[in-house]
Amino acid sequence: MLVTGADGFVGQHLVAHLLERGCEVTAASLHGRPAAGTLSPAERAAADWQRLDVRDAATVASVVAAARPHRIFHLAGYSSSAAAGVRPADALEVNGAGTLNVVEAAARAPAEVQGVVVAGSADAYGRGADGPISERTPLRPVSVYGATKAAQDVIARGAGTALGVEVVVARLFPLIGPGQRPVFVLPSFCRRALAIRRGAAHARLAVGNLDVVRDFTDVRDGVGALRTLASLDGPAHRAYNVCSGTGTTIRRLLEWVIESAEIEPEIIPDSTLVRRGEPDAVIGDPRRLRRATGWRAERDLRACARDTLDWIGTSAVA
Repeated sequence: MLVTGADGFVGQHLVAHLLERGCEVTAASLHGRPAAGTLSPAERAAADWQRLDVRDAATVASVVAAARPHRIFHLAGYSSSAAAGVRPADALEVNGAGTLNVVEAAARAPAEVQGVVVAGSADAYGRGADGPISERTPLRPVSVYGATKAAQDVIARGAGTALGVEVVVARLFPLIGPGQRPVFVLPSFCRRALAIRRGAAHARLAVGNLDVVRDFTDVRDGVGALRTLASLDGPAHRAYNVCSGTGTTIRRLLEWVIESAEIEPEIIPDSTLVRRGEPDAVIGDPRRLRRATGWRAERDLRACARDTLDWIGTSAVA
């Protein structure tokens, strides 16, 4: 198995998941083997780490040819809306052209690659539709990041068809859990809650819109979905939502963090933390994936919030 973006939040969980199941893993990332994260030292040592910039087509082809993978999990790319907004051209090049390079390398590899699973995003849907969002919902992004992921989605599926490569796009709804960067909402809450518990900050939490509803899934369930998609024999569709089908408010995430941290902060609304134009609710329809693989999100999100708090409390990012 080849995993691009293997040093990232989802990538490290996927590498651990594949190793646990006895897979040989080539882990490719922009900087090589990560110094820290959710992978144990033994897990980091067990994978074959390769430096890879997916914008470099020749290097992508070389890594794929050397790894001779049966499956490629393409996770490399911009994953933050804020970062994509700051560097939109680079985000488009990485998420779009980088994905094309991976699919082309898979098509030209000496050993036949049986398929490519691309980590897409529900942000490609934009505002979605009334009710749960199915794979038939048009891609109408409302952010730069969403636009780059919509481009990636179309490029991956179109290039796969043109080049004869079995490509599946996993449209990931928000994944949460240990190892996620503080720029995202749950680890941000956790870091600030821990600072309050240690007495390093005033017992106040500035927050944006807590009534936003999102379809969160524990990342450890999410990587299981990626693996099941890779095992499909001639998938009937080229895009699958990875989601629970259940909405959770940001307020509920905050309540779980406060409960786990055993603090009683003052919650202060801050309009500067509200993202303009974001949809009030984004909930996915997981039935296509469920019918195809039997997968469903099983981990409890309250426990996921506690695990995230515990991980941050014992890691260097706390």
